Amino acid sequence: MGLGEKLRSAMESLRKATAFDKETIKEAVKEIQRALISADVEVQLVLDLTKKIESSAFKELPKGLTRREHVLKITYDLLVELIGGTMQKAPEKPKRILLVGLYGQGKTTSVSKLAKYYSKRGLKTGIICADSYRPAAFEQLKQLAEKINISFYGNPKEKNASKIVEQGLKELKGFDLLIVDSAGRDAFNEELVSEIKAIEKVFKAEEKWLVLGADMGQLAKKQATAFHNAVGVNGVIITRMDGSAKGGGALSACNIAKSPVYFIGTGEKPDDIEEFDAQRFLSRVMGYGDLQGLLEKAKELSEEHELSPEEIMQGEFNLETFYQQLKATKKMGSIGKIAEMLGMKMQLPKEMLETTEEKLEGFKVMMDSMTKQEKKNPDLLNHKRIERVAKGSGKTENQVRELLKQFKQMQKVFKKFKGLDEEKLEKMQKNGKMDIGKVLQGFGPKKKQKFKIR
Repeated sequence: MGLGEKLRSAMESLRKATAFDKETIKEAVKEIQRALISADVEVQLVLDLTKKIESSAFKELPKGLTRREHVLKITYDLLVELIGGTMQKAPEKPKRILLVGLYGQGKTTSVSKLAKYYSKRGLKTGIICADSYRPAAFEQLKQLAEKINISFYGNPKEKNASKIVEQGLKELKGFDLLIVDSAGRDAFNEELVSEIKAIEKVFKAEEKWLVLGADMGQLAKKQATAFHNAVGVNGVIITRMDGSAKGGGALSACNIAKSPVYFIGTGEKPDDIEEFDAQRFLSRVMGYGDLQGLLEKAKELSEEHELSPEEIMQGEFNLETFYQQLKATKKMGSIGKIAEMLGMKMQLPKEMLETTEEKLEGFKVMMDSMTKQEKKNPDLLNHKRIERVAKGSGKTENQVRELLKQFKQMQKVFKKFKGLDEEKLEKMQKNGKMDIGKVLQGFGPKKKQKFKIR
């Protein structure tokens, strides 16, 4: 089990306990400790958090809450606080961003992801490659920029990083946002600091963000502090949050170092970056969903003319729109991400979550062998029709049935969110109808959301 599943298990043990006493809380606290320590959260932070839970559990109850609800509330709030709480958000319209960090942390790919993120929000964005230390840096960033249609400047023949930036500012004059990719090193040293300071003297970045891999765990505290003291870092991007068990440790380490995490990287694709929100992140990893995040993704896809939010959220779709959904959600990284945002990842079959590009292409071939009526109404596909589709597409009857099975499973999922829009989402939050409400009641991370146990 990952961090989220372990934390959810601990919360569920509290929610379902028949006898709610100190022993029950102590057992749940042990589960939380194991989950956090396995995620490389600093032991002292874990002990402090669990002491707060135990010491607050049997204090005077807030009006309107039972003892169980009160303990669930403080536990969830303290977990949110541990990984970031209500730390400041990334600026909406930055003008100059300088990314710094060591080798192998995902800095160069983060540059391209940020560029696409802000360009989709209306900013004319350009990239400058100031990494003259790593031979492949120029070509890598150039290819990434071309892939997302972002203006790029670099000079592989120039070894002076500050001169590259100086020329880049001239070449990309008039842009709303410029992002500089600086060189890294194997370890933090004076040479690295000197180079960053030289770049900064020319670039005059208002935003200096440190890129850290989630697999650094609690070591992120040391790196964040060192870079901040040396060059004045004012934000952090944590990469590889999708594949590291130490993500919780990295988040808590940055929080304790008072280095706000602005973004997290959740995959290898250009769109696999999101603003970090502690409450939404915790809700999602624990399996309770992130409907607001899903709506935002749906809106982004509609703006790219892939799929409208209505098609994603309505739950009324045929085989053609089903195929478009699968194709569009692959842009987010995987169907598993959609399921995660819905709080349904554990409920969906593994084969659906692992739908590959090859399988998608196979679905398309099979659908091309169907009539318009069959695609609009899949229930028409009886045994004889399935046999005909299989022969026409060069597939087996079982493969056609697999397509229909996945369609029906996805149809059931999205029907639950029929007609969901931002206004209805807000009502769901206020009325406690979000999945997370199964665990929490009448509280939230000191924001507008309110949740109730159902």
